[in-house]
Amino acid sequence: MLESVQYKSKVIIYLVLLVIAFLFIFTSPLNPFNLRRMHVDSSIYISIAQGMTRGQILYKDLVDNKGPILYLMSVPGLYFGGLAGIWITELIVIFITFIFMYKTAHLLVCEKNALLTVFFTSLAMYPFYYVNAGTEAYSLPFLMISLYIFSKYYITNNTSLFEILVLGICFICSIMIRLNMFPLWAGFCLIIIIESIIKKKFIDIIKYIIAFTIGVCIILFPIYLYLRYNNIIEDFYYHVIIGSIKRGFRFSLLKDIFKYIYIILNRNLSFLPLCIGIICLFSKYKNINKYYFLGYLFSYLLSVVFLSTSSGNTHYNLILIPFFVFTVAFLFDSFLNIFSQIKHKYMAVIFLFCVIFSEGIIKPVYYLFFFKTDSGVQLKIAGNIIDENTIAGDKIINLGWNGYIYPFTKRDYASKYIFQSEAFDHIPGAQEEFVSSIINDKPKIMTIFTAEDGDGSGQFKPGWHEDIYVLLETDYKIIDDKHGLKIFLRNN
Repeated sequence: MLESVQYKSKVIIYLVLLVIAFLFIFTSPLNPFNLRRMHVDSSIYISIAQGMTRGQILYKDLVDNKGPILYLMSVPGLYFGGLAGIWITELIVIFITFIFMYKTAHLLVCEKNALLTVFFTSLAMYPFYYVNAGTEAYSLPFLMISLYIFSKYYITNNTSLFEILVLGICFICSIMIRLNMFPLWAGFCLIIIIESIIKKKFIDIIKYIIAFTIGVCIILFPIYLYLRYNNIIEDFYYHVIIGSIKRGFRFSLLKDIFKYIYIILNRNLSFLPLCIGIICLFSKYKNINKYYFLGYLFSYLLSVVFLSTSSGNTHYNLILIPFFVFTVAFLFDSFLNIFSQIKHKYMAVIFLFCVIFSEGIIKPVYYLFFFKTDSGVQLKIAGNIIDENTIAGDKIINLGWNGYIYPFTKRDYASKYIFQSEAFDHIPGAQEEFVSSIINDKPKIMTIFTAEDGDGSGQFKPGWHEDIYVLLETDYKIIDDKHGLKIFLRNN
């Protein structure tokens, strides 16, 4: 009887988490019930995944500097359901993330408070979540699973070697999405090793390293086989490893790094995990091992520092969200104690937290009820115009630093540089190769995105487009410019 009640309780909890996840991604631009133009980064990631579903080879036929798992995660949904399939993939990714948010919070607080922790953490997360199917979004479940295991290791003193193996799997999956996703593991693992050395647990260190390495190899070996089978190991090394290093450290001056650290920590209360971690370290919160808070703080600081060396883009803060779980659980528990003499203390604390994380409420309400756009419909129409004026085998290219139109057409890309920007500055001869391929092969359709600036001038890239714009004037004609793009059709 007791087991039946516990089972029903777990089912209810997971259903609530699923509902929170569904509400969270309902405002996604990929929602098939309200399709909108996606973020520019999303358009590129999804377009590359779409090319893979059509037999094109990553890094050889499609150039970018992100790891293969980013695109492979989108492939099944895209193949079976198009953009709606990506939306379902989003739901699965967020649902898994919320499950492990709950499990982490439940190490500290009761079930009800753990569920409320997930809800309010999702509100803190929402302002950062706008690059759908992106590196940060797809890394979240791996980050959250790992933080749960590290938390369990210190809070319950009961972690199996299998869980250490899972840590290795999550680590390499995140790295194979984007190389700079390592700070969470680097921070905690270093503290665990230091503690084990101090306590002379040398056998444990060896076991942990072996289990972690096995987990890494479980994912890394199939990736190696994929790269070797497609003869793209050198391309992977050059585009992902070298390209990521060159693009990942854009600022050499310390003042730039400190400026972006300040910006990152001031976005939507991102300073809170740092403050709460310091408070708990010195207050011996719930008698949790101090090394947990050292690992927590070191990992958080490493994450912030590495974010500051690349750029100040808001969506990068998404990788800090797992650290919010402990912070929100701690604050919720603390405020309940402060309001313990109030009759409706839960209502008081919930109202307070709604005010604190109000941005996470205002934005989805705005997108649901006030933000009206037919950008998704316009892209569908433009895609249909392209398909109606071409046949199977014809190629297209979009001139600019986006991939908005590609997911809405059946035609393949005329160049491996499906977008053109400074992202390829580290590749010698990239501009010349692109221009030569377009001028010599003359794709059937070329497009320029105009929905944001009216004439597409903002998409022009010196060195990439001058000669091609001349070609447009002599060998192409405009067949449509009313749906957010100028669509050029080759004359013959």
